[in-house]
Amino acid sequence: MSVRLPLIQRWLDHPWQARLCVLALSVLLWVGLQALAPQLLSKLQEHGRDLIWRTHASSAPEQRVILIDIDDASLQSIGPWPWSRNTVAELSQALDRAGVGLKLFDIVFPDARPGDAQLAQALSTGSAPSVLAQVFALRGETQLRLGSTAGAWPSLGCQMPAIPAEGVIGNQPTLAQSAAAVGHITPTLDNDGGVRRVAALVCMDGRTYPALALAGLATQASAVAQLESGRHWYESAWRITFPGMPGLDVNLDAQGQIRVPYQTARSSLLRISAADLLDGKWPQGLAPDTLQGAWVVIGASAFGMADVVSTSLAEAVSGSEVHMQMLLGMIDGHIPYPPQGQAMLWACLVLLALAALWGLSARSQAWVLPLASVAIAIALLALQVWAQWAYHWILDALAPALLILITGLMLALSEQARTLVEKKRIYKNLASYVTPPVAEKIALQAPTDAIQARRCELTVLTVDLKNFARYCQICSPEDAATVLHRFFAGASTIVEAHGGMVEELWGDSLLAVFNGERPCSDHPQAAIDAARSIWHHCSAELPNTQALGIEPISLGVGLESGQAMIGSFGAAHRRVHTVLGPVVNTALQLRSLTAELSYPVLLGAGIVKCLGAQPDTAHIHVKNLGQFLLPGALQPSNVYTLRYILQPGDPAEQRTLAYLQQHMAAFNKPAA
Repeated sequence: MSVRLPLIQRWLDHPWQARLCVLALSVLLWVGLQALAPQLLSKLQEHGRDLIWRTHASSAPEQRVILIDIDDASLQSIGPWPWSRNTVAELSQALDRAGVGLKLFDIVFPDARPGDAQLAQALSTGSAPSVLAQVFALRGETQLRLGSTAGAWPSLGCQMPAIPAEGVIGNQPTLAQSAAAVGHITPTLDNDGGVRRVAALVCMDGRTYPALALAGLATQASAVAQLESGRHWYESAWRITFPGMPGLDVNLDAQGQIRVPYQTARSSLLRISAADLLDGKWPQGLAPDTLQGAWVVIGASAFGMADVVSTSLAEAVSGSEVHMQMLLGMIDGHIPYPPQGQAMLWACLVLLALAALWGLSARSQAWVLPLASVAIAIALLALQVWAQWAYHWILDALAPALLILITGLMLALSEQARTLVEKKRIYKNLASYVTPPVAEKIALQAPTDAIQARRCELTVLTVDLKNFARYCQICSPEDAATVLHRFFAGASTIVEAHGGMVEELWGDSLLAVFNGERPCSDHPQAAIDAARSIWHHCSAELPNTQALGIEPISLGVGLESGQAMIGSFGAAHRRVHTVLGPVVNTALQLRSLTAELSYPVLLGAGIVKCLGAQPDTAHIHVKNLGQFLLPGALQPSNVYTLRYILQPGDPAEQRTLAYLQQHMAAFNKPAA
């Protein structure tokens, strides 16, 4: 307790230090959550981006990049896969006749088969450049090598950000040499199996190979591609540029990955069955010149073709759609990327948000903090959505938003706890000036100008220090304060121990009430017992004034029972809680009369009547002192005192009797 109290006091007296500690704890909790579940936030972040793609994907018909689909109908019409090389050659020639601008084969031809010469001729002599595919093993799955690798970019060595490969499935050498370019179709799988990124460049045997979409884009450029690093915080870590093709820069992240821009809804992508193309049929609603100048991806969506992947737009789609989305993003210059200064951006925004929460914690109520943190977190997430769609920035707003939420909640809990502790401290301090029930009412009720009092049957006990004013004239103020402090503390403790409550402390007097704000069933007897204890214990603590040459300080106690009003009175800005009625006046007058009658405790007729006893009975031990006309009274009334100040059989009484007997024996002993 001795350690906790100073900490709590420091927390209350220096709230800014407490808020700093809360901020530090929030950051530690945030770091701990990320350490315990490192993949959870990234998974949630990716699913959030998927939601953005799905809700904002364009539904406008897209015919710049078209899928030539080897679908189930094509397999039924032409035969099961793999088709003969002559059939694939016919498909390539049909596309040339339709006037396509670029052909990307999402197909690998690793082994030699009949018809390779015809396919090689179709690839090399076609009017549109043909780009074949190859697959690399990027995660150490295998070191198997089939076919021949091709399509390396001589301008780029095996440098960052190229990703190393261990194995490859390439094309039959004759076909690889006949194609205008070759690009890899190796996807990067996230932990949930989704394809959201594709390695831009793959390094193998000291040479760099581009992705299929990049290889196709390079066939349209007049010069070789170049790799550049970002110079500004808002740029990507790496960028592939094509001289002569401004605006077609491809942004990469720090790991050399291309983010797939799923900006076009799947329903907007145009698909033409390969069987219809070979048969010269056009889907209903399409003009014969639909393929004129279009870029086509030849891929498969047929069941059992093992080319089904999960993307941001759907759980199971043809892998060719990934390349189509990449091509569309490259054409529009909309390849998303994380800016390399993202950490600095979030650090600035989070610091501003934490400063705002700090300011709110000092100037507003605790319930405002969670609402403010939720609003800030939503604003950060909205910034992510806006940046992704307007500027093609990939921002990770979930982690900063989580930090803001944790901080807001922690600050709210801290401020609420501090408020409760402060209220408790205020209540305790208030209860030291007024009775605890009154302090509770004051704390919970709004100020009012109305009288808030009630009539009740109670007993009033009032005590004062006789000759204390004379003592104050002689002794130092510190000594007088010590005497008064001990008297008030001791008397108040005794009153509360007997079920009463101290209503007022003024001058050298104390006024207590039994059965007032706190119920006390046997209040007359409780008040009498309290009066006995006060006289016995407080008298023993009074100073010895004999050496000062003045009369001794003594106690005067007055008790009376009856009806009284108890409650709060006065204006709303300055009120007093007190007890009013003749019973109070009688108790005060009896207390003043103690000096004249030389009895330390005087009782009024009301308390004796409430006791239900007759004077001089053994049960109550009261003695009638006669009738007296009290100040302000119209008729005289009986005044009583206790026959025994101490309870019969009290240890103090026994000690007093033993002392008297000893001295009386010594007095009566005959002289030698």
